[in-house]
Amino acid sequence: MTYTKETLQEAIVQKLRLNYGCTEKQATDGEVMKACALVLRDIMAERGVRTREEVDSQEKRKVHYMSMEFLMGRSLMKNAYNLELLEPLTGAVEALGFKAADIFDMEPDAGLGNGGLGRLAACYLDSMTTLEIPATGYSICYELGIFKQKIVDGQQVELPDDWKNLGDAWLMPKPQETEEVHFGGKVRTRWDNGHLMVVHEDYTRVLAVPCDMEIAGYDTQQVNTLRLWDAKSPKPIDMKLFSEGQYLRAGEERAMADVISKVLYPEDNHYEGKSLRLKQQYFFVSATMQSITRQHIQTYGTLKNFHEKNVIQINDTHPALVIPELMRILVDDAGLSWDEAWHITTCSVAYTNHTVLAEALECWPQQLFETLLPRVWQILQEIARRWQEKVESFYHDPEKTAKMAVIWDGVVRMANLCIAGGMAINGVSALHSDILRHDVFRDACRMEPEKFKNVTNGVDHRRWLSQINPGLDGLIRELIGDGYLTHAGHLQELDPYAEDGAVLARLFGRGIYRMPGEGIPDTVHPPPDFPAVSGLSDPFRTVPYSRRELAGSQHRMFGRVLPGLVRSCRGYQALSGLVGACPA
Repeated sequence: MTYTKETLQEAIVQKLRLNYGCTEKQATDGEVMKACALVLRDIMAERGVRTREEVDSQEKRKVHYMSMEFLMGRSLMKNAYNLELLEPLTGAVEALGFKAADIFDMEPDAGLGNGGLGRLAACYLDSMTTLEIPATGYSICYELGIFKQKIVDGQQVELPDDWKNLGDAWLMPKPQETEEVHFGGKVRTRWDNGHLMVVHEDYTRVLAVPCDMEIAGYDTQQVNTLRLWDAKSPKPIDMKLFSEGQYLRAGEERAMADVISKVLYPEDNHYEGKSLRLKQQYFFVSATMQSITRQHIQTYGTLKNFHEKNVIQINDTHPALVIPELMRILVDDAGLSWDEAWHITTCSVAYTNHTVLAEALECWPQQLFETLLPRVWQILQEIARRWQEKVESFYHDPEKTAKMAVIWDGVVRMANLCIAGGMAINGVSALHSDILRHDVFRDACRMEPEKFKNVTNGVDHRRWLSQINPGLDGLIRELIGDGYLTHAGHLQELDPYAEDGAVLARLFGRGIYRMPGEGIPDTVHPPPDFPAVSGLSDPFRTVPYSRRELAGSQHRMFGRVLPGLVRSCRGYQALSGLVGACPA
């Protein structure tokens, strides 16, 4: 179906009437923004259904990208751009009497992440969809994922950021696909005809309700999904306690479940905070793996070929519990032997590392696992024992055994768990990956060098170049065409223009950058870091710079614009390394 300004305008009007009970003249900016989101969501949902049907019918291999963060940014303009509907949508909003810029600007960032780790995850989802790779992202549907910053008396004050007030228009709850996650309790085991029988009892149940966010690719009909898990209690209230007037205690179980998806990265400098963080990690890992394995069984009838049809990419160590959880499902639920289950797991899971600081590698007290995740703890002990035997037989060195151990001195080391149970470990740049190989994980790399790879991060050039700077985008298209939008490697074709005076003159003349010296007053007092970023030579200078000096500095900076752009985007093809690292 072709969408024009008129058809989008009519669709927005219908959403306002049917979903918000108002006309376009009565609607607020917020209602118009949500109506626009719902219109685009409907388009993506229809394409998403067709994508999943095609993937299932052709039995394509799927990527499952697990991350505690997805820093998606604002979705309205991004989705309209990817769907190639930005111009007609802008026209439709303007025709209804609203300023499109105001509508786009009022959308809050989805509160699902706060840093580079989350931005990387969001970029990969966008890229995989554009490359038509079947992929799903998984995380938690945080109520307060990021915070509003306020400075009071020179100090930062963190205030809650209720992004769902407007941002929930993108979410599609799927209560029919709810999973159940178990915490605490006790485990009984017994052997029956050579099979280990496991009974987990007296546990606390938490429901994981999926809320799906559709992800549109650029210049493609493919639509992938970001699945966010919302924590709910199966028992909304204890009626007995409520009838006795114990109102707070009556809702205690519900409150304890809700808190799991309340805040991203709660403070963990106390026991309760550590406990909550571990609960969050296992909650979204367990729900995700139950969902993935359930869908796999519905398609293939067995989990024995799970590793042939699925890749689990974990973004940092936060989702590392996917390794023992997949083992639990394969051994306890599917009845596979340990060796077969371990083969499937170690051919399914890949790990992206984000830190080279030893003190930043995630570790957990043994006591937390024993209390909160008793069955997972048993599986971790067996993984740790077998891995330790493997290390000892290779090195015969107690110091290396201690350093590489998954469990040591009452502490569970999540990075070592990822190395033991993963098929691939990558850094996010060539330098970073070299540090992992030769320093942080040197001993593990010597033992299993084939696991260690590099996947260089790139730049979301469609968003941060084409969408944000249409003037520069237009010049690049004139020089090398528009192929760079889907294959960033084409940006290397700009190399011959790096010193081309005519091209640089057109760059300035288009208003993309100001001409050297334009608009600069006679003298300027620069900020302290200006010499470092501008190329001016005297970092200790305290007197003002003249107009001529600044103009000369601009010439040097502009001469580096195009080659710098090329260098920053050369790593963008790294996604093929992510998928290519997975065995067929």
